[in-house]
Amino acid sequence: MLVNFLREYNINRLLLSSTGLWPFQNRLVRNSLLTFCLLLEISYFPFEILLLYDHWDDGQIIFEGCYQIVISSAFLVRMANEILYHDKFRQLYETIDEHWNIFTSDTEVQVLKNYSMISRQFTKYYSILMYVMMSGFIIIPLTPIFLDIVLPLNESRPRFLAIEVEFRVDKDEYFLPIFCYTTAIIVVGTSIMVSVDAMLIACTAHACSLFAAIGKEIESKVLKINNKKVGKYGYHMIFDMSSEEIVYREYIKCLKKHQLAIKFVDILDSSNQGLSLMLLVLIVGTLSLIGIRIVYVLDQLEEIVRFMFIIMGTLLILLILCYSGQRLMDESQNIFFQAYAAKWYDFSPRLKSLLIIILYRSNVSCGLKAGNIVPLSTATFAAVVRMSVSYFTAFLSFKD
Repeated sequence: MLVNFLREYNINRLLLSSTGLWPFQNRLVRNSLLTFCLLLEISYFPFEILLLYDHWDDGQIIFEGCYQIVISSAFLVRMANEILYHDKFRQLYETIDEHWNIFTSDTEVQVLKNYSMISRQFTKYYSILMYVMMSGFIIIPLTPIFLDIVLPLNESRPRFLAIEVEFRVDKDEYFLPIFCYTTAIIVVGTSIMVSVDAMLIACTAHACSLFAAIGKEIESKVLKINNKKVGKYGYHMIFDMSSEEIVYREYIKCLKKHQLAIKFVDILDSSNQGLSLMLLVLIVGTLSLIGIRIVYVLDQLEEIVRFMFIIMGTLLILLILCYSGQRLMDESQNIFFQAYAAKWYDFSPRLKSLLIIILYRSNVSCGLKAGNIVPLSTATFAAVVRMSVSYFTAFLSFKD
């Protein structure tokens, strides 16, 4: 089952399985992992609300708690979307597996292979980068402990946690259990984020490969037509009828495969519209709140480095989300230009009518949208960054 999918995207399966988000996983294991991850992430919110309640008059703590709630919400939104659209994601993975049995020409297989290799490399480097930044975010607060060992003082240096949380207990006395708890929250949340984002990119890359493969096939058909011209009558080319029939049938196959690609994008888009919209909103909140938080600690290098990890990770997620949508739009619309590049005015009436269908449908690009409102594109990336800066300046007035 899913032989083709597992051959190309096994790393994604392993990442999803680690958090119980792989839809073909054993039901008992999947439900156990989902319950554990969900409860662990939800358990963090009461302590954050308690933090805000106890330090309502401290602006620094308020912004600290707010950005942590926003980031935790982003983890939960990803998980909730995977659970809510469980059947659609299952259908997506099965459809990807079927496509490898439908797009079987040498050109198509090569294109699918190239894109699957790109998504596999992305998954590797993205997961490594995110886990490295997560490790830095967790380890930097332990600097006082390391310094106490390397350069001891007459008294212990003050210790702090990677994330601010209120348990109403002595944090120095219960430092180890609190540290383990907060670390577990960060590790599980990062695992959810990496597995969901990497799989979304893999599916988007597969959709791009479908359009790219169809475009290559159309180009090859155009060359075949040009090579099959046998004469000229007036201002029109005369085609060998048997060859024209073969090309006509191959164009029909391309048209059917184009419909399959569009259907796949529709499923992918419908299963991620809500998630994309929520992520854009949460990214705006994260960037603006983290910016204010950095203003409070401009004299603390360790804190600035720690928050820069979050900003870089957030911008990377936004860039990946928007660029993948832009790439899908470009690949889907390239079919129009590749089909139009043919000398359609020399085609037979049958081929012209078929080409009109391809041109008409590919003229409207396929893409991903956030909440069926905002298209995911490079323009959206710039708009979100601008909006984050605007909210940052607005929040800056509250700091004073």
